[in-house]
Parts: sequence; structure tokens; C-alpha cells
Amino acid sequence: MPHPLDDNPEELNSSVSSDVLDAGSTDMADANANSSDATGDNEADDLLSVVRDVVDESRADASAASPAEGSEDGQQPGDASKKEPDDENYSDVPFHKHPRFQHLLRKSKAYETDAVRYRNVQNFLDQNGLVAEEAADALVIAGLLKTNPAEAWNRLKPVVQSLLQAAGEVLPQDLAQRVQNGEMSQEAALEVSRSRAQVQSVQARQTFEQQRAQRQQSQQRAQSLYDTAAAWEADRRAKDPNFDAKMPLLEDALAGMQRREGVPNTPEGVREQLKRAYDAVNARYTPPQPQRQQRPAVRPVSGGSVAGNAQPKPKNMLDIVRANRAPR
Repeated sequence: MPHPLDDNPEELNSSVSSDVLDAGSTDMADANANSSDATGDNEADDLLSVVRDVVDESRADASAASPAEGSEDGQQPGDASKKEPDDENYSDVPFHKHPRFQHLLRKSKAYETDAVRYRNVQNFLDQNGLVAEEAADALVIAGLLKTNPAEAWNRLKPVVQSLLQAAGEVLPQDLAQRVQNGEMSQEAALEVSRSRAQVQSVQARQTFEQQRAQRQQSQQRAQSLYDTAAAWEADRRAKDPNFDAKMPLLEDALAGMQRREGVPNTPEGVREQLKRAYDAVNARYTPPQPQRQQRPAVRPVSGGSVAGNAQPKPKNMLDIVRANRAPR
């Protein structure tokens, strides 16, 4: 922005020169008028240049003193001071960028991945009716197929023989006997054997599905009973401040009831048994009494006199006699 003094240099020249001339004309009035006018003009021009230099310097100082937009304490935007690195508490970084937080986040994601893989394997075993030992044997054989085929065949041979019989590719004893007697041909006997195996496979599949449904129902029922007991415990714990102290007694009461009556198999039965055990514990439970804080014993004040009844000190023998004869 141009300085106001630069807007009209002619006015500045005239004003400054007139002031200077007026100041100098007082002492030089009787001197040569022509020489005084020339000298005054030169001095005015010099003073004007000085004023302009001062204005330029003031502009430079103002621009240097005023910080650039976005800077603080006179610092340029690119020279902003940074926080000192804090390698102990990491206060120099936001929380979500904290190295410890990032480390825990990576571990959490790794644990989540492992948990998902484990659930997938466990679900596969449950859906196919496999136990852990059978799954381990299958993995060992699969590994031996890559590293030791001969040992893999030794382990796999009984599995293949059992599979051939289950699939009907090996004639059972009765069909083999009929083939030997000439009652059936080999091809006919194989057809019968495969048909039997197909029927047995369907029946085995149905039996397996029924057993799996029963296992799922049993698991769901057990989970429902557990959730009922957990909800009851959370409710009692929130309402009874002495619940933790009663817990051992409650467990003993429940154990005795379940030995006599058995474990309930419905949520209603669980709640009813828990309530009876809880009522029995409350009947014989005595809550601890809060200990009163003992106050320090107040020692009686001995000596002295009651305010307002103080007797004056006797001055002579007559005062002593009068004090002794006064009614008590």
C-alpha cells in the first residue's frame, strides 16, 4: 500500500519547502534575497529526500515486524518450531499415532485373524463330525504325501481299504461267496454292492444330521441356561451390596440343591433354583456392622471456678473470717 506522503509529492514538496523557508527567513531577512531563496529551495529538496528515506525505512520495519499470515511470534510459516520429541511418554504425537497404540492395534488385528481361522476350522470339524485326533491324522498324512510318500501310503492304506468297502467297491462276504458259487457274475455282484453302499451312505448321512441337530440344540440350551444364570447374578450384584460376601454361601446352597434335585434344564427352573438358594442364604446371613469411630474420652476439668461466681482474693484476716462464715 503506498504511503500517504507519496500520494501527492507536489504538496509534500510545497509544504516542506514553505516550512523550511519560513524558518530560515527569520534570521536571513536582511541578507541577499536572491541568495536566500536559492538556498531555501536546496534545503527543502534535501529535507524531502530525508523524509522519503525515513518513510521507506518505516515501511521495511513494519513489514519485517508484521508476521506473515499463518505464522506465530514473527516466525515464517516454514520456520514454525516443532515440539520436542518425547520418546518416553510420546506426548508429541496424537493418541491414534502413539507407537504403543499402533503396536496394540496391530496385535489386536493379528489376534482377530487367528480367531477367525480357528473358528473356521472348528466349524468345519463340527459340520463334518470330526474330532481333533481325526483332523490331526489327516493333516499328518497330507504332510507325508509331500515329504515321505511311502510312509503316507502305510498310514493311508487302512483308510483306503475301509473306504473301498464303504463305497461298495469291495464285495462283502455274502456276495463274494455267491460269485464263487457261480450264482452271480462279478459285475452283478459289484452293482449290488454299490447299491447297498449308496443306501447305507444315505442312512448314515441322515443319522449324522440328526445327531448334529441334537448337539446344536444341546449347546443352545446350555448357552441359554448360562445366560439366564449370568443375567440373574448381574441383577443381584447390582442390587445387593453384600452379594460378593454371600457368593460362597450361595454356591454351597446351589450345590446341595443340585445334588438332591438335579440341574434344571429350563431358564425358568434356573431362576427358581437360584431364588430359593438366595433366599436360604439371606435367612442366615448377618451383614457386618459398621464400626463406630470411637471418640477420645473427655477429661473432666478440675479446679478453677464457674464464670460469674469468682470470689475476690482476701486482703486481710477479716476477709478470711467472713469468707469462712459465709453460707455454703
